[in-house]
Amino acid sequence: MVERTSSEGFSEFIGKVETIEIDKSSVDGKEKEQYHIFIKPIDKEIKGKTGFIHEWIGISPTATDTSIPEGCILDKYLQQIEILHDEAKKISLHTESIMLLVGKQYLFKKMKHGKAYKGYEAKEYWTPVKILEN
Repeated sequence: MVERTSSEGFSEFIGKVETIEIDKSSVDGKEKEQYHIFIKPIDKEIKGKTGFIHEWIGISPTATDTSIPEGCILDKYLQQIEILHDEAKKISLHTESIMLLVGKQYLFKKMKHGKAYKGYEAKEYWTPVKILEN
């Protein structure tokens, strides 16, 4: 019998945020918007069509341009951006805050931003934890 091994991923990488787009997704027949973050890895090789690591951060249906629900995934992600970029604390639009990532290089790590729900673990997201280049 052929030996089977589990795939080995990585828990962190250095990457540059190339662009961020707003996509629409459909979950349970409900359409919602999400940020689609394109990250070009610097220290890892990605085998795929695009060569990017992709991350999607959902925008709550109750969010407005200047307000998001406290504790939502986008809130947790923006808190991390505010740790790295002081100017994010002065920006009132979440779109402008997340766009601070574009063109910069970071150390990314997997972080849980949500909550466990109905027996499912909280999802992990590639999150910038350290600025490496401006």
